[in-house]
Amino acid sequence: MYKHVFIAIDESRTSQKALDEAIGVAKVHGALLEIAHAIDEHLVHVFHSGGVTTSNANQLKDALESGGKGVLNRALEQAQAAGVNARIHMLRGHGEHTDDLIAEAVKNSGADLLVVGSHGRRGVRRLLLGSVAENLVRKVGISVLIVRGQNGEDK
Repeated sequence: MYKHVFIAIDESRTSQKALDEAIGVAKVHGALLEIAHAIDEHLVHVFHSGGVTTSNANQLKDALESGGKGVLNRALEQAQAAGVNARIHMLRGHGEHTDDLIAEAVKNSGADLLVVGSHGRRGVRRLLLGSVAENLVRKVGISVLIVRGQNGEDK
């Protein structure tokens, strides 16, 4: 049924749970698994301008890039160990929100299923932090499998 599964991951337990599910779906369907990681440049500006760090903006970007490469490489190894045909790539933007970066990559990929983890935040936390998963459901034109994390899992 599915030929191309797309997942965007980060370092959270919820994201790992979603990756496990995406690998399982891709394996069952013999689908290509496309694994992406989005670098959120808003973090660079928040940490740097807010005085949270003494590093310069380029050092922060390099750290995000390095961390993202590690996340992607571990995910690729996991998918390949499960016998899934997979590829990885980094999503970089210039001020776009993470969900916009992911939605554009999904559109350009030709994927027919997006797997995304949801932290299940509610109330004020959801209002302040937003929901990438919820926004993606509205922005992509393909089926979306939302994998819920456990309550309190990624605090």
